[in-house]
Amino acid sequence: MNFYDEMRELAQELTRSDDQDGFGQLGAVRRTMTSGGGPSDPTGGFSSTIDHPVRFALLPVEQKDVDGTFIKAGDWRAIVSPLVPDDADDWIAPSGVNATSPISGITVETTDRLATNEGLLTIIDAGRLAPGGSLVMYEMVVRK
Repeated sequence: MNFYDEMRELAQELTRSDDQDGFGQLGAVRRTMTSGGGPSDPTGGFSSTIDHPVRFALLPVEQKDVDGTFIKAGDWRAIVSPLVPDDADDWIAPSGVNATSPISGITVETTDRLATNEGLLTIIDAGRLAPGGSLVMYEMVVRK
């Protein structure tokens, strides 16, 4: 088994929630986009919010990693599977979210948010683990 396969297995194991060993939960990467607007448009454009359902695990950041600038006390590491979850249809988007879409269609960025059981978290670092260019998982740093 190569490194790529080991990391994929680790991501799937951590994000599973079907037994006591899984830390996973169903949530979504929430992206808000604005179209239109500009100097001559008084409306400021129109916003559209889309949820991309994902399975992920929230783990506390270790104290030794807290530097007070980039990573702060109270931050989490989110191990996010880039695969469309089997239970994606169970995700119920809150009002104000226009649609849902597969996670495989986007690249997660720091302008996105992560909808979790802890609330809506800001993505500080969207850390991609992609050996050889193939995305295995996101190892994000998220903050309330």
